[in-house]
Amino acid sequence: MDSAEDSSRRQEIQVSLKSIVESSDKWLGRLRRRESRVRLASSFLTTILVFAAVGSAVLGFVLSQGQLDALFQNANLARSVAGVVLLAGLISGFATYFLLKRKHEAKLKELSSLITEMKKANGVGGEGITKDALSLAEKIVTLLPQLVRKRDQDSLLFGVVAFIVAAIVGRNPAVAILVGAMVWLYFRYETTRTYEQEASKFEEQKRAFEQRKKDFIATL
Repeated sequence: MDSAEDSSRRQEIQVSLKSIVESSDKWLGRLRRRESRVRLASSFLTTILVFAAVGSAVLGFVLSQGQLDALFQNANLARSVAGVVLLAGLISGFATYFLLKRKHEAKLKELSSLITEMKKANGVGGEGITKDALSLAEKIVTLLPQLVRKRDQDSLLFGVVAFIVAAIVGRNPAVAILVGAMVWLYFRYETTRTYEQEASKFEEQKRAFEQRKKDFIATL
C-alpha cells in the first residue's frame, strides 16, 4: 500500500476519533443536565409526599386521641407539630437529592474519565494514532448508548411535579391536570426527538469508526 493511501486512512481514523470525542462530550453535558433536573424534581416530589404522609399520620393520631381541639387551641403545640412535619419533608427531600446525585455521578464517572483520557491520548490532536486511543474510543461507543437510552419516566416525573405545583398555586384540579399533562407531553416529545436525532448520528459515527478502525488495523 502506498504512503498516500496509508496517510488517507490515518486521517480518516483521526476524523472518526475526533468526532467521537466531540459527540461524547456533548452527550455528557446533556446527561448531566438531565440528571440534575431529575434530582430536583425527585427531591421536590419526595418532600411533598413525605410532608403529606407524615401530616396525615400526625392528624390521624390526634383525631384518634380526641385532641384536635387542644391542638388548635394550643398555638405552640400546633407550631411544633407543623415544624416536625415540615422538617421531615425537607430532610427527605435533601436526602433524596444527595443520594441521587451520588448515584448519577457514579454512573457518569466512567464516561467522563474515558473522554478525558481520550482527549489526552496521542491519537486525538496528535500526529500518530495509538492503540490506547482506539481502545478508549471502542469503550466510549460501547458505554454511551447504555447511558443515553430514552427514559420516558423522566417526562412523567416532570408532569407530576408540574401538576402538584399548579394544584398548590392555582387550587384548581382541572387546571392542574391540564398543566401536568402539557408538561408531560412536552418533555416526552423533546426527549423522543433529541434521542432519535442524536442517537442516530452517534450510531453513524460508531459504524464509520468501526469500519475505519478495521481498515486501519489491516494496514498495520
